[in-house]
Amino acid sequence: MLVVDENIIKRINRGDAKAFEQLYSLFYVYLCAIATKFIYDAEAAKEIVNDVFLSVWNNRQSLAPPVNSYLIKSVQNRCLNHLRQKRLQQVPLTEVQEHLFVMQEQLIAQDAHPLKQLENKEFEQQLLAAVNKLPKKCRDIFIQHLYHNKTYDEIAQINQIASSTVRVQIKIGIAKLKEQLSHIIL
Repeated sequence: MLVVDENIIKRINRGDAKAFEQLYSLFYVYLCAIATKFIYDAEAAKEIVNDVFLSVWNNRQSLAPPVNSYLIKSVQNRCLNHLRQKRLQQVPLTEVQEHLFVMQEQLIAQDAHPLKQLENKEFEQQLLAAVNKLPKKCRDIFIQHLYHNKTYDEIAQINQIASSTVRVQIKIGIAKLKEQLSHIIL
């Protein structure tokens, strides 16, 4: 875990830009990794982390140790806001995208406890294993949509099939995943 000297916080409280640069340098990459894990978009993650640091600087008088959990929670909250805003902009959502957004929000809202991270890693592995068990045609279409963000029409064009076939295959994929993961999905 990254540790910040209390003296650095006191210097930031007084407006010391060099101390703020130290804090930024220490946490930037770590916080970007956290944000990217939550929103799957490296550029947006960088913006979120920079917004958090801008907020820290603008409210530097109230910054108090320990800052680790404060910075992580700030990034998590901004990731949630980003996802919610993205969700509003992407209307209408497909059923797969809606499930993905809900799963991302649940992941962000969970406690940053190490055991939760292990549970999340285990869930990701189980999800990937379940996707790999789908019939080949269904799996290929499902992966194109879920992991490569292709629209139904794009997938239909790539695979030289009808959009309705894509829609049916994705519904089949969701049904089979729900069945395979019923022991962990509420």
